[in-house]
Amino acid sequence: MMQSKTFTHRLKFSAAMVALMAPSLSYAQTQSASSEDFSEVDMQEWDQRDLITVYSTTNPMPVLDYPGQVTVIDRELIDTIIPSTLSDILRDVPGVEFSGGPRRTGEAPAIRGLSGENILILLDGARQSFISAHDGRFFIDPDLISSAEIVRGPASALYGSGAVGGVLALETVDADDLLQDDQTWGVRTRLGYQSVNEEYLASLTAFTRQGDFDAIANIGIRQSGDIKLGSGADLPSDDDIQNALVKLGYQFTDDLRLEGSWQRFTNTALEPNNGQGTLGTGNSLLDRDVEKDVQSDTFRAQLQYTPDTPWVDTTIIAYQTTSSVDEFDATIPRTTLRDIETTGVSARNASRFEFGQTNVIFTVGADLYKDEQVGTDSETNDNLRGGVPNGEAEFTGLFAQAEMTVQSPLGLPGDLIVIPGVRYDRFESSSDSAAQQNEDEATSPRFAISYGPNEWFRIFWSYAEGFRAPSINELFLNGVHFSLPHPQLFNPMMGQFVFVNNNFIPNPNLKPEETQTFEVGVSGDFADLFSQGDRLKGKISYFESDIDDLINLSVDVTFDPTCFIGPTFFPCSGGTTESANLEKAEINGVEAEFRYDSERLFAQAQFSSVDGENSETGSDIGTLTPDRFSMNAAWKFPDQNLSLGSRLQYARDFERREAAMGGGFNIVEERDSYTVVDLYTTWRPNLIDGLRIDLGVDNVFDEDYERVFEGVSEPGRNYKVSLAWQFGM
Repeated sequence: MMQSKTFTHRLKFSAAMVALMAPSLSYAQTQSASSEDFSEVDMQEWDQRDLITVYSTTNPMPVLDYPGQVTVIDRELIDTIIPSTLSDILRDVPGVEFSGGPRRTGEAPAIRGLSGENILILLDGARQSFISAHDGRFFIDPDLISSAEIVRGPASALYGSGAVGGVLALETVDADDLLQDDQTWGVRTRLGYQSVNEEYLASLTAFTRQGDFDAIANIGIRQSGDIKLGSGADLPSDDDIQNALVKLGYQFTDDLRLEGSWQRFTNTALEPNNGQGTLGTGNSLLDRDVEKDVQSDTFRAQLQYTPDTPWVDTTIIAYQTTSSVDEFDATIPRTTLRDIETTGVSARNASRFEFGQTNVIFTVGADLYKDEQVGTDSETNDNLRGGVPNGEAEFTGLFAQAEMTVQSPLGLPGDLIVIPGVRYDRFESSSDSAAQQNEDEATSPRFAISYGPNEWFRIFWSYAEGFRAPSINELFLNGVHFSLPHPQLFNPMMGQFVFVNNNFIPNPNLKPEETQTFEVGVSGDFADLFSQGDRLKGKISYFESDIDDLINLSVDVTFDPTCFIGPTFFPCSGGTTESANLEKAEINGVEAEFRYDSERLFAQAQFSSVDGENSETGSDIGTLTPDRFSMNAAWKFPDQNLSLGSRLQYARDFERREAAMGGGFNIVEERDSYTVVDLYTTWRPNLIDGLRIDLGVDNVFDEDYERVFEGVSEPGRNYKVSLAWQFGM
């Protein structure tokens, strides 16, 4: 039944793509610019012509030429959002969703329904491996981000394990991002405030370029309190954040550049042990807050060697990221710690050459990295923390990829881009708590094509296989997951607080997840439509992923029968938690993204739909989202350096089904549709050089809504302001 459904989807969508393509072939007159053509254009002019993706292929390529879906968010758009968290920046990206509730310490991303270990996060090319059941994954202040690139769909052929859902790559600011004209140094200071959690922001950035040397240094703070939700309730949350960035670069020769950086993020938060928790039991013992100390340091060194030969374009990155969350519960007292250290080296070289009518970029690379985890608990006899096994995982990967641009393929007009690639990975995981290791190897091939019969239309198709190694936590889970009130002996009215444990069960025999993803789509690029110099760009695609051995965390809260038998009501446990492989699953969806820009008007629209199900039972799986449409439009006044804009996001109602024991399905989750409207303005006064003022109102109509099922609504109406002043010489 599932194979028939898959075949029907593919047949219908492929037919639609051919129908769209037919008229374009008839009227083809000019060839579209290839990635090789762009390599001959000055980089600044290139950026003005199109948004460029790097992480989708590891080489610069116009977004519309790439045979897949990728979104690039630049610094200008980030500043207009006045972001407080990463989810503010990525809220409207098709196929991207955040679970964990409104607290920044609990936000976890999902791409195309896949989350956790299936999403690779990169910070200036360094892997960010911190993952916790109830803590967030981002340890960087939005004020430091120069650009965000979101590659959607499996990228295992380039990045190996952890990139099945996609890649979320963040780039921090450097001196060239801020220096203007012929300046050699500058200073930027920024102040900000938002009302929904009474958050204050202050940052100071200094930057310089002196000959072959460039540097940037930043320090910043954020302080915020409880979050006012759309429901009218206050969500307990108290953050005291400090962040810093130092980045140095030196151009030794025209061919050789060395860069080093250090980025730190710290947060002292007062909130529940579960950063995604919503409280609300009414009991002071269960609803208590803990003091949570978060600290993350990323050290990175990058060497670039680009001699005057097309055969060598080499980049080597060495990095180490240490992230820890230390929680202190004064009511017990108890201290728990989760610490993850990732050390790695990645290297790549791109060679460029011509073969007849074909321009080729051939890239080879290697990755070596190790994740080490330590978990401690001051209240256990062995000082070990339940659910956080001490262990390590080592990965070694080799990859090769060709980007071939064929002019006039088989005599047809336009060009054809063909991208074959393959990666081999070997990995092994071990833990102090288990004698048995988990080790395996995987090969991840990919093949993609993009054909442009003319300069304004392209059609693309891709097939990729991905894999995801089971994590240390999934393999070697042990200890207590959480405590539940005893079904008979827990009675707060009589002062009886008796709890029983739900315990983790390790599963060192977990298999890696494997996916096969098919995607087909079209893109368009139209100039001078309504006025001279305007431009409309867009891309739409359908994808379908078949997943084998999906790793699923199963929580069983069934109490032992002895819990109900007196007079002792013991032994008693509150069930078990175990990671296990689901044999087969499927996720499919549609994504669309359009952008219009002219001298006076900017507009952007996005649509996404994600569905997933267990192929055997039909139950919904994954971090699924309702059909979602968003739009961002701004009217520009160039003479006044002013823009006025509005953002809108609409989502249909949503329900999640789960197979019932006796047949049929139960509705286990429901969410109403919602519409959220934001307003914003950006002004650079002509009278004060270097001053930028951003104002905004999020959720203007104070909508009470839920993006994902967390038992808590999203923030209510939020007034925001940011003042930035930059000067230099």
